[in-house]
Amino acid sequence: MKRKLAPTRITRETLEDWCVATMARERDGREATVASEDQLLQSRRNIVPDDSDCRDLWVFGYGSLISNPIIAHDQCLTAQIHGYHRRFCLWTKIGRGTPEFPGLVLSLDYGGSCVGVAYRLETDTAIAELDLLWRREMLTLAYDARWLHLHTAKGIKRGLGFVANREIPAYAPPMRFEDTVNTVATAIGFNGRCCDYLFDTLAGIKEYGIHDTKMEKLANAVSQRLASIE
Repeated sequence: MKRKLAPTRITRETLEDWCVATMARERDGREATVASEDQLLQSRRNIVPDDSDCRDLWVFGYGSLISNPIIAHDQCLTAQIHGYHRRFCLWTKIGRGTPEFPGLVLSLDYGGSCVGVAYRLETDTAIAELDLLWRREMLTLAYDARWLHLHTAKGIKRGLGFVANREIPAYAPPMRFEDTVNTVATAIGFNGRCCDYLFDTLAGIKEYGIHDTKMEKLANAVSQRLASIE
């Protein structure tokens, strides 16, 4: 019998000890779809080689990186990008869902714009922080890491963002609003309830004075759905 695991919050420690990857492999065995350490390292090096100049390296947060950034940084700025928008468009069978009942997580999808938070990594530790970030965001290789233009009050910064890979089975095309609400309200995985991921992200967004009417509409509908089933 496979043991049940309590929800595990994403922290530096759980990323450093490969906690989520280990739990996925224990649960799913050969069916586990998590990247190896070598795969993650090569993926990061394809975007940011080990010898890169990291004196002004930024990362764009649009979801849980806002409410729970973890990565060490020496500056953060509200930033807007163009050509992508924030959407629950990736199925997850681990962090906020299971193979039997996948949850949904946020990603950047094509079209529109998105306001989020830009983090400048500390120069001396930037590569190590990116490797930690890759363990968090790229564990199932569901994202494409992209260089983006981050429009901030201090000018345009060049930063990394994680965009949904539309070519993989985990990509969730636009669906009925009610279906998104039901999934977010009821899915749960290693890291806890999918709805808490939504509520925590929205709270983080609001702390920066960012208004996202679609996220607020979804959160209100999910709250009503939860009230109807509790």
